[in-house]
Amino acid sequence: MRLAPPPPDIRLAPRHEHEPLLRALALSLAALERQSAMALALSADPLDSAIDLPPGAPNAMDRAQLQAAAPLYFAAELEAAGLLPTAELIAGLFASGAITQPLGPGAQLINSFWRARRERLDVNERQAIFARVIETPYFERLMAALCEAIVAQADGGDLRERVALEAACASLGEFLALRVDPMANLAARDIVANINLALGFLRDRMLQAAFGVNSLWQLVAIAGATQGQSASLIQRRVDQGRAGQTVLLWLAEHYADPAPQIAAEDYELIGAAQRWLSGRIAAPASGSAPTLSAAA
Repeated sequence: MRLAPPPPDIRLAPRHEHEPLLRALALSLAALERQSAMALALSADPLDSAIDLPPGAPNAMDRAQLQAAAPLYFAAELEAAGLLPTAELIAGLFASGAITQPLGPGAQLINSFWRARRERLDVNERQAIFARVIETPYFERLMAALCEAIVAQADGGDLRERVALEAACASLGEFLALRVDPMANLAARDIVANINLALGFLRDRMLQAAFGVNSLWQLVAIAGATQGQSASLIQRRVDQGRAGQTVLLWLAEHYADPAPQIAAEDYELIGAAQRWLSGRIAAPASGSAPTLSAAA
């Protein structure tokens, strides 16, 4: 009797090191594209603005504004982690000639980032936008209430849990819709686009080797070391931003739903709400300006 040949080996494509981060960034860019399209459609339809709704009632413009709130929150956590400040420091060092090691194609990306420095929001302008939209401690309290309601309703809650979820959606949705104005929308597009550009060279192994590190977060941690930012704390902040963005994108879609329901198999949303609750991080104490230098 002849045995059948063994089946071929199953080959799994290697997972990209920064796949979760890049996927979250793609979600940010897509949400901002939707926000622009929705805002354009609303401006072209005078009937939407002509309807006289009672104060606090959700409307189409609220939903458009909330599409930008999620990317802003994600960007705020990356800012707290030090991503863009690190990119700006590295670009400045590169422009001054302090980085002498060869960087390959990444050098062109850093040079382009440096040359566009006057066209983007600076760190103080970004911080002002984040402080106004993601206003603490009010945002954290409302976000925690929403995440707790999502987790409670996912456990098989009854009408009472659904009403609690509706109230949490309304509270956080109204809070954010009042703060995401046209200036915040423009800022969100500018900041997320620059995060995308910064990641283009911060992920480069040759750049990381030039500073004596072997990962993106170790590179960012060098700039944040004087403020108590370790690589693990930075990673937690990034994960917090990803989880919060998932919850806020769901909020943008369901802000106006009466007694919303969450399917038990919606693991992505439920998991994001639980991760956000378990990963809350106190803001680090302010310190001196971060320093960064290339490895000898």
